[in-house]
Amino acid sequence: MNLKPQKVTPDSFNEAQQIADIFKRRQPVIINLEGADRDLSRRLIDFASGVCYGLGGSMERVGGQVYLLTPTDVEVSEDDRRRLTQRGGS
Repeated sequence: MNLKPQKVTPDSFNEAQQIADIFKRRQPVIINLEGADRDLSRRLIDFASGVCYGLGGSMERVGGQVYLLTPTDVEVSEDDRRRLTQRGGS
């Protein structure tokens, strides 16, 4: 299955549930933490990696503070992946 990632730019930990809900629907998620402070970034990265582990997906850094969460058996197209790497998830 090839789906377009949904971008989330959280500014508080309250948005962690939104990230998990998107991922549970088996849709890739881009988390852009470039504007987040260090503590929030650390907490969201820990949360996201736990979601990926618990639901059998993967998490990879695709830019400075930009991460791609991909559910099992879901693919992100090479074009989308290239755009993420070049523009940091924009």
